[in-house]
Amino acid sequence: PCVRLWNDVLLVSVLKGQNVLGYRMDKGKKDVLFEPISVVQLRSELLQHQHRFQQLRDLVPFFFCLLGNFSSAIMNLFPPANAPASRFSPQLFLVFLRIFQTATAPKLMVTHMEQLCSSSATWEPIEAAEPMKCVDLVKFALRAQRFSSSVLSDSQCWTSLLQIVNSPALPAPSPQFLHDAQDVVKSLLCEKVSNMPIPRTFLEVYPDQALLLLVTGALGAQILDASLSPALPVLSTFKGNLWALQWLFESLAQSKEHFESIRQQITLEAANTTESSLAAGWIQSSQQQSLPEAT
Repeated sequence: PCVRLWNDVLLVSVLKGQNVLGYRMDKGKKDVLFEPISVVQLRSELLQHQHRFQQLRDLVPFFFCLLGNFSSAIMNLFPPANAPASRFSPQLFLVFLRIFQTATAPKLMVTHMEQLCSSSATWEPIEAAEPMKCVDLVKFALRAQRFSSSVLSDSQCWTSLLQIVNSPALPAPSPQFLHDAQDVVKSLLCEKVSNMPIPRTFLEVYPDQALLLLVTGALGAQILDASLSPALPVLSTFKGNLWALQWLFESLAQSKEHFESIRQQITLEAANTTESSLAAGWIQSSQQQSLPEAT
């Protein structure tokens, strides 16, 4: 691979954080940023010698991850200004979610964030690190959604998060808890503070179910605000917790138009896959139960 000049258009956009994908289309051809590791290391050293830390600052959270210091990594992902999380692509979000969930990290030499998304990287355990608790994973994910619209709207990001809170299958909480959770979740999601505080009282009786409902409520808010496609893989994560899926549909049924839209979307997706019967059948069942109450 060639060594690019410092003023190369693609290289400059990547170093400034304007391009988080590492490629651009040039006259119909895909230009991918790829250089030998020796060049990458020299660039990193030179940037540090020149005190050009803006280009390296986004990597600080990853370096804290490698030290096993996840709390500092989170702090540096969400500073008050110019947060690295605001430049998250869905792929980058999934990398950090995997790091925090598994306490493993890709073995890479990197000079910019998008290099963390390398599919060929070997993942290894982080010394002295422990996987994050589920509540902290949920807080991280919901904060990332607030900072990055691409993460918020990405189906795979939702699927990965919901797989965490939907596993293992959980017994349904009491009807009263399900009823009260509607207001609690709505209130939490309307909070403007970035650190997403979750009241201890909400987690006391049904901690796992409460986290599932919080993420489910966030999903419902996104569906009501914008489309989510594909939707079937996301809803299929509820196969072990159909009570939570019904809770979602009851909240969506507040808007007949949106409920009908998501039902039609799932029906269309279901027609093109063999893994459709559960979600499609449940949508139809929930429509019959919930739509009469819609406003």
